[in-house]
Amino acid sequence: MYTFIERRLEEIIAGTCVVIMCGMVFLHVVMRYVFNHPISWSDEIAQYMMLWSVYMSVAWAVRERAHIRVLNFNNLFPRKISLAITMFSDLIWFVLGIVLTWQSIVLNISFWENTYRSPALDIDQKWPYLCLVFGFGLMTLRLVQIYFRWWKYGEPILEPRDDGDGPKPEMNHV
Repeated sequence: MYTFIERRLEEIIAGTCVVIMCGMVFLHVVMRYVFNHPISWSDEIAQYMMLWSVYMSVAWAVRERAHIRVLNFNNLFPRKISLAITMFSDLIWFVLGIVLTWQSIVLNISFWENTYRSPALDIDQKWPYLCLVFGFGLMTLRLVQIYFRWWKYGEPILEPRDDGDGPKPEMNHV
């Protein structure tokens, strides 16, 4: 069970949120244009689901090392220097993750101290804005996890190259 959660948590949450978001937008369009009776709460749910899916996807992309990076610059250097550049940029990213996690906690604490209710659903904003705490917290945790696995199990941090480091990509000749 732990392995399933560890490997699929962000995917499940982000995917579920995208499905709910699409359903709410579809429901809103049908109610507005087919039945001529728009509903405001579906837009608000769609917005919250969008927020949750984005912040869970941030952590998911960190886990999969799928964030956009400028690898052409990194590939100009020998492997050890590329590793050092990647580690340095990940250190900056880690510090930023800690700051963003802390600031999202501070923001959420302010929602606990001063009640702010949503206009359509009339729910307390502390619940939807927990996505910031979870998203940035999981992002930072996943970054630590990548380096732990590199240190403990030798899992690679850098992508394979064409310079003898791993399998070469297939070439399609037309």
